[in-house]
Amino acid sequence: MIVRIFIAVFTSLVGGLSYLTGLARLMTAFLLGFGSACSVLLGVLFVLPADPHRLFFPIHQNVPPWPFFIIGAVLAGMIPALFLLKPKPAAAEEVSAVHFKYLFGAVGGYLVSLFASSVYWFPSEAVRRSADSSALASEVLFGTCLFLAGVTVSCGLFYRASKGCSDRHPDLMRRFVLGLFAFFQFDKMPLLVAYLLIYSPETGVIYPHLAALALSSYIPVGIFLWRTTRDSQEV
Repeated sequence: MIVRIFIAVFTSLVGGLSYLTGLARLMTAFLLGFGSACSVLLGVLFVLPADPHRLFFPIHQNVPPWPFFIIGAVLAGMIPALFLLKPKPAAAEEVSAVHFKYLFGAVGGYLVSLFASSVYWFPSEAVRRSADSSALASEVLFGTCLFLAGVTVSCGLFYRASKGCSDRHPDLMRRFVLGLFAFFQFDKMPLLVAYLLIYSPETGVIYPHLAALALSSYIPVGIFLWRTTRDSQEV
């Protein structure tokens, strides 16, 4: 456990420092590639027969794998576009308190979307006993849509916060916002939610057919990373 914590802290520091030191394109390509690879891996797992006793990532229900492959292809397509398309400097906005309000709102919205949605993903034991399967599925679907909407809005706020700059540091808020985003591993949130929907035998709430919908929140995350990186005047 200590080794895992050390690895998680180390990767967070590397991601945050890479953005702060100006390695924006390289780090964004790595994050997009990681999301693409994980999406494809999930698709491959659903190509295989369902096996709840499999040692490596047991699958309780089979679902169509093509949504996961599409998400992986979209994320992978952003990587060459990040390097091949010529970046254009974004409109300058003098950094002010408004940009930090956007940032705080984005972080708060990201966390609220996760914890508020978890109420619908993981109902209490009493609710699971009293509600039928269709009612539980509807609640999980609502929670997943709530999470997707919250992540999308939060990414928009993150992008607005990244527009702040100064004369001496034209990429001031871009580096800071991207570094903060990578340090707290916000880009991994869609993968975490998809994993919980695929494999959660303790709660009995397993909805792998909604995992692709949750994982699709990787797309607004990828768009935010891609657009903010391209807006940087030093890439």
